[in-house]
Amino acid sequence: MSTIADIIRIMDDIAPQRLAEAWDNVGLHYGDPGWPVSTVFVSLDPTLKAVESAAAAGANLLITHHPLIFKPVSRLNVKTPVGAVIDLAARKQIAVFCAHTNLDSVTGGINDVLAEKIGMSVTGPLSSIPGEQQYKLVVFTPPANADRMMNAVFANASVKSFGNDNHCAFYNEGTGQFVSDRNGEAGTDRMTRTGEIRIEFSVGRNELDAVVNIMKNSHEGMATYDIYPLFQARSGNGLGRIGEFARTRTLLELAGDIKQSLSLKMVKYAGPEDLQIRTAAVCSGGGSGMTGDFLTSKAQVFISGDLNHHAAIDIAASGRGLIDIGHFSSEQIIVSTLCSRIRAEAEKLKMPVSVIPWTGEPDPFSYI
Repeated sequence: MSTIADIIRIMDDIAPQRLAEAWDNVGLHYGDPGWPVSTVFVSLDPTLKAVESAAAAGANLLITHHPLIFKPVSRLNVKTPVGAVIDLAARKQIAVFCAHTNLDSVTGGINDVLAEKIGMSVTGPLSSIPGEQQYKLVVFTPPANADRMMNAVFANASVKSFGNDNHCAFYNEGTGQFVSDRNGEAGTDRMTRTGEIRIEFSVGRNELDAVVNIMKNSHEGMATYDIYPLFQARSGNGLGRIGEFARTRTLLELAGDIKQSLSLKMVKYAGPEDLQIRTAAVCSGGGSGMTGDFLTSKAQVFISGDLNHHAAIDIAASGRGLIDIGHFSSEQIIVSTLCSRIRAEAEKLKMPVSVIPWTGEPDPFSYI
């Protein structure tokens, strides 16, 4: 039997919660990780209609992009939108899980899907974030204990280094020395030299304490170990993306092509219509807050949703372009992709789970 916790682990592999912005609220918003799950329903928004559709599909878990709860709830009125959703989810025993800015930032997330849809080859994030802090952990142990210690570490922790290679470590034979000090008597005649193995490997910040404890438990009397912080490089994750189009187009031509490729009813644009564009920046969702990142980049056009009046003025004044494709249209594209990824991971783990996208979710805006 699969549980909500099993699906959460899959989601954390797809979009780690640690990548979410500090102001965001991601993860399990309602439900019990121990609940059984046979059907997962995926939508963009945690609306009452989404929960009703999930219930009609026999779902035990609703996964959404936008959070159900952004701020702490002081009271729960079932007549409010959030209260009504929680009330129905409780009555139908449907857990609600959110992957928001972590799904925006992660490599392969919404921004990469959006870039692919409009034919842009990604070269990097618009605003990158640091990778997980790594440390070099060095320990000295007798040769007879070396394999036992490292086997214990590798069996109980995910120690990675150099890309996707696992169980990476460096062994070096050497000689250690010490002077015995018993009953207050010390002297060179008590000098002891013995063979030792120096073992070093990289470990992430989140696992550092656990790995040290594992080593201590596998080596009674372990005296010394060293921890060195490594240079913290920027990761390939982050909000927005920078990329290139295969050919140069004017702002007006590009806006029309994007409208067609995303099957949009309308797009808004700002800037010189004849602006020649080859390099672009995209940001799924509402991108006004990343106008500054765009203006400090080399991109000639910013493609996003909810781009406001002031962003349009600033971008046009800089001689560059803006294309507003709408908040909903820039994010709804992830629903089917996310379903495919969850389904593929569940199949690998031999989990009998059905994953259903909500294909009927409407854009909250109507157009005339």
